[in-house]
This record gives sequence, structure tokens and C-alpha cells, in this order.
Amino acid sequence: MSDRVSIPLVLRAPDPDRLVFAIPVWYRVIMFGILAVIFAGVFQAPGGPGGLACALIVIVAAGALYEEKWTFDAGQGRVAYRTGLIVAARTTVIEFAAIERFRIAPHVEGTIPGSEDEKTENAAALKGGRGDDGGVRRSRHKKPYLALVMECEGGQYLVDRVPARSAARLREIASRMAGLCGKPLTNGDLD
Repeated sequence: MSDRVSIPLVLRAPDPDRLVFAIPVWYRVIMFGILAVIFAGVFQAPGGPGGLACALIVIVAAGALYEEKWTFDAGQGRVAYRTGLIVAARTTVIEFAAIERFRIAPHVEGTIPGSEDEKTENAAALKGGRGDDGGVRRSRHKKPYLALVMECEGGQYLVDRVPARSAARLREIASRMAGLCGKPLTNGDLD
């Protein structure tokens, strides 16, 4: 998973008892704008749309209609995770009672699991930094990430995964989610 192409989810609070963590509105606006430009180009060309144009329209339309949304609702005492195309999205519902904790877990791609290097890099990632002195050119294959994990009875859910440089933003989001659910927020390694 590359942080260069991921769309950062945004946290909104539509009312005091509810948090929604979802794809931002600007993403849909841009995707529908691109779709409109493609349609305009296709219908101005003589002879109708070709196979490539049709494929491009389908791909951009799927991107515009894609949904990924976490809804934390204290009034109902549950979390609803919805993902997929808006017209055929799959919803998973988790009761607050089943949630044990929220955890921010480091993961540095390019390190050997269990090594001292991994421990150093993970500790630095939790702080939002690097494991080396910062003055040296960083190895291209080491990419620090932080994952927000919701641990529940019988499993865990990956809520978000961001570059470690976004540590403060992820902690703020995790803190608000954990507070609304009345659950603890901890740091720890990915299992």
C-alpha cells in the first residue's frame, strides 16, 4: 500500500453523539468532474465512444461511486463500517460492547520482523519520526506507517493506515473515536 495514491479519510462530527470517518467530499467532486470532462469529450467526437473511452468511463464512475465509511454512533451504541460501491456496499456492524480497545500500531516496511532495526524504527514511527539521525539520506525501502486498529472480541479491524509523519493527526482521530466509544487507546505493535 503506497501513501502516494491513498485518499486520506476525514473525520466529521455531524452531531455530538456521532462521528463519521469517510472519504472526503472533495474526492467525489473531483471524480465527478473528471467523469463530466470524459463524457463531454466522448460526445463531441464523431462516431460515438470507443472501447477505451467506455472502459475509462466505467473506471472513473466506479471511483466516483466508491464508499468507505466508519460511523461511530453513541446513541445506538454501535459502529457501522460500509465499503464498496454506493449502490452495492457491504456494511459490517460492531456493537460498542464488543470493542475492547483502540490501538495505534507502528509498521515499518523494509525492516526485518523481530530485529533491533524494526524495534528502533517502530519506536520512531510512533513518535512520528525516523529511526536514524535524520541527517543521513534515508533508505528508500524503509517506509514507516501507523495503523489505527479497533480490537474486538474475536478479531480486529484496521480503521486507517497512514504515513508515520501523520502521527499527530491519527492520534487526534483515534482519541475522539475511543472517547466516543468509552474505550481505551493504546500504542503497540501489529500482531
